[in-house]
Amino acid sequence: MQRPRIDRIVLRPDNVLAWHRPRDPTMKTCEVPAVTRSITAFALLALAVFVWATAAAQAPRPPGAPDDPFLCYRVRDAGMPRFTPIPGVLLAGPLETVSVRVAKPLWLCTPADVNAEGVADAATHLEGCKIQPPVAGVLPRKLQLTNEFGVLSAEIGRPDCLLVPTAKSLDSEPPLPAANGVDHYACHRLRLSTDGPPFAHIEGARVTDQFGTRYVDLMTPRHLCAPVSDNGEGIKNPAGYFVCYRAQPSLAAPQDTLGPVRRKLRVNNQFGPARLDAIVQAELCIPSVRAPGPRGCFSRDSSPTGFDAIVAAGFTVIDTGTDPGVVSSLPAGRRALVWLGNYDNTTCTWDRSDDWIVANVAPLAGNPKVEAYNLADEPRLWQCPSAVGDLAARSALVKSLDPGRPTFAVIQPHFPENPYAPYVGAVDIIGVDRYPCSWAAGCVYAKIDETLGLLEAAKVPRYWAIVQAFADSYYRWPTVEELHEEFRHWRASRMEGYIVFSWAYSGDTLANHPDLVTALMAENGS
Repeated sequence: MQRPRIDRIVLRPDNVLAWHRPRDPTMKTCEVPAVTRSITAFALLALAVFVWATAAAQAPRPPGAPDDPFLCYRVRDAGMPRFTPIPGVLLAGPLETVSVRVAKPLWLCTPADVNAEGVADAATHLEGCKIQPPVAGVLPRKLQLTNEFGVLSAEIGRPDCLLVPTAKSLDSEPPLPAANGVDHYACHRLRLSTDGPPFAHIEGARVTDQFGTRYVDLMTPRHLCAPVSDNGEGIKNPAGYFVCYRAQPSLAAPQDTLGPVRRKLRVNNQFGPARLDAIVQAELCIPSVRAPGPRGCFSRDSSPTGFDAIVAAGFTVIDTGTDPGVVSSLPAGRRALVWLGNYDNTTCTWDRSDDWIVANVAPLAGNPKVEAYNLADEPRLWQCPSAVGDLAARSALVKSLDPGRPTFAVIQPHFPENPYAPYVGAVDIIGVDRYPCSWAAGCVYAKIDETLGLLEAAKVPRYWAIVQAFADSYYRWPTVEELHEEFRHWRASRMEGYIVFSWAYSGDTLANHPDLVTALMAENGS
């Protein structure tokens, strides 16, 4: 909800309320209904302020978001000696693992009360330090974020700022921050996706921090700040992010104070004590969470549609063929992973011809119910040296028919016989099937972690996890806790979504394991 575009409500000398809009100096008289004419103008002014204060009520803060917003001021180093750059700081989080050089102070972020929501921890601040990652160290990504102001689809690039929990004082050197629940954050430059919903400026947000109260307009989002472990210290809230908006004085509300101007501050954190000059407010960082990614399940259930039970379990991506009627009939909020046939590792050829692809993909082109096209299940480079080229050519053909949808293939992580690196660029999204639970060894979650390392080393830009929920002669069913542990390892990665293997496989079905279905419903957020 946006605030009304009224700049000021004032009480004129003749005891009449008047208002004017931004950039329009003409005062307009407030019309007062006859029933209220006996109420004093001061009472009406109080009522107007109350209505104003409640007009900007936003959606509730999403569960899992950080506790407090932060208003970030641009700062400069005012101490002697100056800040000494720190090389080799290792940042590990859900978006990347990267070693950076911490260059200099950039921001001081104060806990902020936005629209009278309160502050949970007024003592812990965040110092923003400019960081310099390797030029090729971070892969661009698309994400969806949710906060009290709505949903954003964004593309992020390299991080340029590290937020560090900090103690602050106005007059003396503070001790190190007390124990707190505030994480470190790596802030990535952000731009809105062209295929996402448009962003509407948020006008007249009321922000109170230790420097005063002011109204700001939130303009274009500038940064996405993701939680990171700094040199192995761990992450307290892996689900919590910040979207930081450029904050400028509001044209739609009265201005009492615009924040510190050349205010001198003293701070202390893991990088040592420092003196800073706070210059001007720069960005308001709003607690946010990543919107859930695609959540799929391979195979079909026993219902008439083949997916009623899968949908009821909270899965949003359905394993389908190319029948446009089936794809279009998927329930609201569900989309199809369209199977286009497999790659034969014995003949090194496709099961289905290019002509078949053209005939079956063209009718689906532009269908909003298509999530992606599934091209192959485990092509093997060690058996078919042409596998990568064949996959890239098939992907190019599919995208020429439906350029708005990504291509997908499951790549078996055999290293060094079938490394990930050659497949980068062959399809848009790689499915990663590393199953941890076997009859012989139990559940070895290090297999997942090892595979995540291979993905990072190969610089795979986009991947979905294939999560084990099946058994055969080698693999065994995970228990409920083991299934949750699988997800904990995958959720610490850059995965953009996941697919469970499989609803039905090797003569058994998840319907026979209701405890696992309940666990999957919890993981799916249902």
